[in-house]
Amino acid sequence: MMEPLVSIIVAIYKVEEYLQQCIQTIIDQTYTNVEIILVDDGSPDESYKVYGEFASKDSRIRIIKKENAGVSEARNTGISVANGEFLMFVDSDDWMELDGCETLYNAYLKTNADLIVSDAYTSMNGIKRTNKVFAKDFVTDDRNFIRQYQAACIGYGYNPMPADRSNVSGLGSPWNKLYSRKIIVDNNLRYDPYVKGIYDDNLFTLHYLSVAKSVAYVGKTIYNYRIVGQSLTQSFKPNTLDISRRIFTKIQEFISEQEEPDFFMRPFDMYVIRRLSAELSVYYFSKQNPKKPREAGKELKTMINSEPYQSAIRNVEVRKLMAPHKLTCYTARLNWPFGMWATLKIRRWVRKLMKR
Repeated sequence: MMEPLVSIIVAIYKVEEYLQQCIQTIIDQTYTNVEIILVDDGSPDESYKVYGEFASKDSRIRIIKKENAGVSEARNTGISVANGEFLMFVDSDDWMELDGCETLYNAYLKTNADLIVSDAYTSMNGIKRTNKVFAKDFVTDDRNFIRQYQAACIGYGYNPMPADRSNVSGLGSPWNKLYSRKIIVDNNLRYDPYVKGIYDDNLFTLHYLSVAKSVAYVGKTIYNYRIVGQSLTQSFKPNTLDISRRIFTKIQEFISEQEEPDFFMRPFDMYVIRRLSAELSVYYFSKQNPKKPREAGKELKTMINSEPYQSAIRNVEVRKLMAPHKLTCYTARLNWPFGMWATLKIRRWVRKLMKR
């Protein structure tokens, strides 16, 4: 009896440098009954040469070209054409462990769970770190546990079974999971383009968990998540505040739909503080910000006295925050933009020391 088909969806945009490794590790999976759906999201580089060469040699590869509309729409395109009983998602600048698909499928055979979760490496500058999502293997249909898992997708400190309380990777991310296509199709689940490719994966997992009857976790590392330099933490992103507003709106919509919305409010506060901490780096105090420091500080002060920041700063469970986010929260409670700038400088200085 042939094993069921697994559809592996890869959204491609400006990844020419990394794409070969990504596709090669999917082709070389020990679980071979896969269809590889490569969605070219209007990539302006020569990624097409890379995936074109692979497609000429492997009939399991399907190529879809579309105009650029962002990673959410690219993944949705992949979902709409997938034929597999199961779906997986791979980011095109990452790569898989060769037994990744087999590991997830074997866990499904043992548990019959609607969602299978595993671990991933974080890879930065050639250094790999294992990020364990949970402390030990499990399979559960306990709605309270699944609801706690949803809370953790919003606020990392609410993981019901954490292996490492400082780990935020892999909870809501799509690339370390095996999804049921039937559940996705029957419930019309899609990635939300409204948030511009930021947090859309967590939103997708949140809604999937609402309809999944069971979840299983196997503590094996199946994936390599690549962080490229410091671009994510230091480069100026002028649309940061708009994206934050969009994400907050969508999380609040999700919370309002729940039977006990108050259960998710403290996790939401945690996410707001985490997002504020990121805003300090990539917007307010980025070296590329064209606004003068005094002007940026004034804008920041106005923002932290508006919602949902004000409520989050006041109500967040500080003990559950990681150290950098605690500093952000404490200085925000003092209504002290200069202190927030100073703590950011200290954080950057500490990171430099740790790299030496």
